[in-house]
Formats: sequence, structure tokens, C-alpha cells
Amino acid sequence: MRAALRTRMRGGDRGLTLAELLVYSVLLLVVVAITGTLLIRGFVIQRDVRDMTTASNDGQVTMASIEAGLRNAATVTTPSVFDGRLLVVMTRVGDQDDAPSSWQCRGWLYDTASKSLRTIEGAPGAAAPTKNLSLTSDFSAWRTILTDVVPVTRTGVTQPVFAAEGATGSQILFDVLEGADGKSVTFGSAAIPRPQGTITGGETCS
Repeated sequence: MRAALRTRMRGGDRGLTLAELLVYSVLLLVVVAITGTLLIRGFVIQRDVRDMTTASNDGQVTMASIEAGLRNAATVTTPSVFDGRLLVVMTRVGDQDDAPSSWQCRGWLYDTASKSLRTIEGAPGAAAPTKNLSLTSDFSAWRTILTDVVPVTRTGVTQPVFAAEGATGSQILFDVLEGADGKSVTFGSAAIPRPQGTITGGETCS
């Protein structure tokens, strides 16, 4: 009877064979690999969605600001020397047409070195920050409003960020890079100023 008991104990505690261990190890590795791949893919998708959302929101805010300045502008210029990188407007900020305080100079510059859009505003007149600008002007006071900006390329041709639209308006066109993989979101619009009358404060912006 003791021999039979020892036999049963040995049969119940014999453990796993080497072949079984190898099979289980391979299965575990497969499960871990699949789970890891799914987790990594999920993180990548989450990052891409976050980057696209951020780029889209920032681009829309910037575009809305430029359009608002354009639609209320009395003058719109895109100086040819900047090759489509500069937009200057004198836009309405008050109700009295003949008061200089009712008007504001605003400029937007595409900086190729930093791949950013920059802006500045100030009172019209001889000291306006948008007055007599050239390629050698100091733009350090212009603040950055949008980064990771690149011009749109169509059929191998780089498009201007700012271009004349009709006799008084302007087109705006640019891409915003959304991540390290080179994807981008394109923003494009065109705005024609509303009629502002013939009296515009007696000062200029450019």
C-alpha cells in the first residue's frame, strides 16, 4: 500500500517536461509580441491624432486673425521684394474714420529661417512698425504666432504665403507640419476688405 501511495504522489508531482516548457515559452513570447505591437501602435495613433489636432487648431486661430485684419482693412499690400512672405494692412479698430486711433497697422511675415509666422501691430504714421520694410529690416520685435510652417508646393512650384487677391484683397496659403514624420495640414483662404470709406485717419502703414 505504501508503494502504491508513493507511485501516485510521484505521478501527480512530475511537473512539466522540457518540450512543454519550450512550447509554453514560445506561446508566451508570441502573446507578448502581439500585445506590445498593439500598444505601440495605439501610442503612435494617439500621438498622430494629438499632433494633427494641435496643428489644425493653431492654424485655424492664425488664419482667423489674418482674415479679420484683412476684412476690416483700408489698405492691403504684399511687397514684391519679399516674394510673397509679407502682408501689411491698415485695419479698422475704431468707429471714427478721421481719427488715427481708429486705425492700426498690422503685418504678418513668414520667416524662412525659423519656419514660423510672425506678426506685429502699431499705430499708423512715420513710426509705424510696418513702415519702409526691406529684406535687411530688423524683425526681432515681431512675435511668433505659429511654428512649423512651410510654403505649399504644387507640381514642384513653391507657392507664395501671401499673394494679391483682386485689386484690394490677399490670398493666404501655407502648410503646418504636424509631427516628425513630415505630414502636414494645409491652410488656404482669400479675403477682400469691406468698404471702409475714403477717410482713413490721414496716416499710412507702408
